[in-house]
Amino acid sequence: MKKSLLTVLLALAAAASVYATDPGVTELENNSWFRYQAEMKKFDLGNADKSQFWLERGYVRMKRQFNTQLAAKTTMDILSSDACSDGASIRLKEAYVDFGTPVPDLTLTAGLQKHYFSLIYSWDYTNPEKSLADKEKVVASADYGLTANGFLPNGLGECQLGIYNGEGYKKTGKYVNKSPELAGNLRLTPVAGIQVGASVFYNKVDNVNYANGTTGKLSTDHKQWLLSDTGDVNRLGIAPMLKLSSGPVSLLGEFIAYDYTREFGYWPADSTSGHIDSNRVVSDKKYAQSGFSLVPVVTLLSRKLEINGRFDMWNVQVEGSDGSMVKDTLKSHMLYGLGFNYHFFRREKGKPGVELQLFWDREQATATSVDPKDVFMAQFRFEWMSSIKD
Repeated sequence: MKKSLLTVLLALAAAASVYATDPGVTELENNSWFRYQAEMKKFDLGNADKSQFWLERGYVRMKRQFNTQLAAKTTMDILSSDACSDGASIRLKEAYVDFGTPVPDLTLTAGLQKHYFSLIYSWDYTNPEKSLADKEKVVASADYGLTANGFLPNGLGECQLGIYNGEGYKKTGKYVNKSPELAGNLRLTPVAGIQVGASVFYNKVDNVNYANGTTGKLSTDHKQWLLSDTGDVNRLGIAPMLKLSSGPVSLLGEFIAYDYTREFGYWPADSTSGHIDSNRVVSDKKYAQSGFSLVPVVTLLSRKLEINGRFDMWNVQVEGSDGSMVKDTLKSHMLYGLGFNYHFFRREKGKPGVELQLFWDREQATATSVDPKDVFMAQFRFEWMSSIKD
């Protein structure tokens, strides 16, 4: 009885500290990336498919630290976009509240927040390309959900458990399925300079939102009224990671395995005029994707210069008519590149302040009939943060 009473009192004390009225701090932060990018086939500089300047990112962050147990954060992303007539767009990237708990170093986070899978949530863009999971659209970098975030004792590492919508931060309302995504992540630092970890997510149903049969097209044999929309089920992703650091040299790597089944909905059809108003039929096809990414970095000139490389392999397999998995040589590819970052100014904890990034990479499809695509990138990152005390 005494032990139970003590537990209740400790919980009440923690709750009281969460809602204490201690003076707080408000942080304002801006991350802007002004980029030039050219894309072409086989180094054909005179015949580029894309050549433009634009604002890749314009994060405006506001964080309020109410006390040691309670904080809230909102991030808006202002970016160049042809989705709007004015050539720019704004979207919500983060909006969450952190709650302290009676357990030391354990925080509960509710709202639009980081997606704790693979390297996507800690990717710092030393290499200016997106992380592998983001680039291959395995998961979004942020999503709506609830997570528990903890640090292990003695600086051993960190862990997260979360439940998300599963469709990412750009999808809400009718685009969100009733089946949530479950995710878990663990990273360990057993000794200085070595970090190992793994993450996993599972989503039973992802955005299955079939139309009512009024959209789509007739199959070539005039027997099916095909729909343009599809849904993925039984999505499972697993991603072990490794980071090695020694002096000015580091190597970051991860492997991702991503399996799912895609459902295609259709109605039977009796002629070229349209579909029969009867029950929808669902067919499915299995997909398996996997690959790895390696990012070596060498830091020189008192951390002013970073030389970074990138090597990715990505393999896509699709279920064939006989049930076997067949490699999609158009979507399977290899990517490699080299870049240089120069820091004119670093802010607190070594974060970029004013930085110039130059990078080139080449993506080569497995299919030999496809020409390789080269991307040349030059980017200024200018970032700052200011704190305001009550």
